[in-house]
Amino acid sequence: MEIVEIKEEEEDPIEALEEYSAMLNDLGNFADIVQINTLSMVAEDYKSSTSSSFKIYKVIRTHLLKKKSSPARKLPLVYVVDSILKNAKGQFVTLMEADAKNWLPVVYGMLNSDGRAKLKRVWNTWREFGIFGLKSWEEMGLCFRREEEQKAEELQSKSADGAGSVGGFRKMVSCYCDSFTCV
Repeated sequence: MEIVEIKEEEEDPIEALEEYSAMLNDLGNFADIVQINTLSMVAEDYKSSTSSSFKIYKVIRTHLLKKKSSPARKLPLVYVVDSILKNAKGQFVTLMEADAKNWLPVVYGMLNSDGRAKLKRVWNTWREFGIFGLKSWEEMGLCFRREEEQKAEELQSKSADGAGSVGGFRKMVSCYCDSFTCV
């Protein structure tokens, strides 16, 4: 009697990436927590391999930056990135720390004001969780700082034009922006 060794079939890496991409497509416009957790858990299986992590991250990044897809699809994808950073970690943190400053402003530009506020909340949690170094985190969030500076300039402009007058007296308003808040 001959003993035959049964080998477990390895999944084709290209097929696995296509499946992951299809799962990202299925996510659609809604932040379905079950789908986000599933995508995060799949990514977690590859967190220790730089090559595999990079391939999965590249698939996510491609979906994030697709100009043809609806802006409503962007936030659920950001939530996938967020979940991977907070749960899977591994090589994904290094990859995203080096690259988020490139795609975050692009996604920011595709969103409406409500979407931008939600994106900013996610970005702020990365600081709260200590996922990235301060310098990297600030570079990623330059789009938020620019928006705050623009709002401060508009406020100063309105004040200088007399838009803030009260009871015949001109009300002078000044706004000094520090790192991310107006005082």
